[in-house]
Amino acid sequence: MTSANQSPRRIPRVALSGVAAAIACLAAAQGASAHATLNLYGKNAVANKTGTLTLTIPHGCGAGLATTKIVTRLGSSWQSARPAAVAGWTSTVKRASNGKLTLTWTATGAGLPNTDVGNFPIAVRWPKKAGTYNTPTAQYCGSQLMDWKDPFNAAADGDLPYPATYPVPRVRVHSSSAHAPTAVTGSSPVVFCRLGRPLALNQ
Repeated sequence: MTSANQSPRRIPRVALSGVAAAIACLAAAQGASAHATLNLYGKNAVANKTGTLTLTIPHGCGAGLATTKIVTRLGSSWQSARPAAVAGWTSTVKRASNGKLTLTWTATGAGLPNTDVGNFPIAVRWPKKAGTYNTPTAQYCGSQLMDWKDPFNAAADGDLPYPATYPVPRVRVHSSSAHAPTAVTGSSPVVFCRLGRPLALNQ
């Protein structure tokens, strides 16, 4: 308890900044939790370099419907892609004559329960050119399908709703000369998010 002559304890501004950033992370995650997403976990994709891209499936296709198969398609610009091993799943990679890649994960058991979140890492060599790349993804729950391929639109237009019902996951590839992170000055911490939880604070 503070006396009449004592000032209330002041919380350092850096702590408040960290709390605010964490709240922002949680809010962003809640807004995106209904969609299939791509995660880089703090490391930018750089043209012609190798890296890891993680596809996150946040739910099944409806109440009680577990995810049993996932199919992700990559354009011919992708130099290579290899799914990492995921317990309870087998995976295959096929490159068509037109150069496009198809990655398929198939559950060996009951699949991913509707209430669970699944991560599917992919070791890749990024395209040679910088840009934004779509990764259309089909999520199967037995005979049910959620097809994450709707284009992003700035606003509702014609037969394209806003926001998209099943938005296509996208990743931004940076040029090799522009991928270095911007220097951080001052005392505010940098917070990265992983599945809605703030990671380590860089103070």
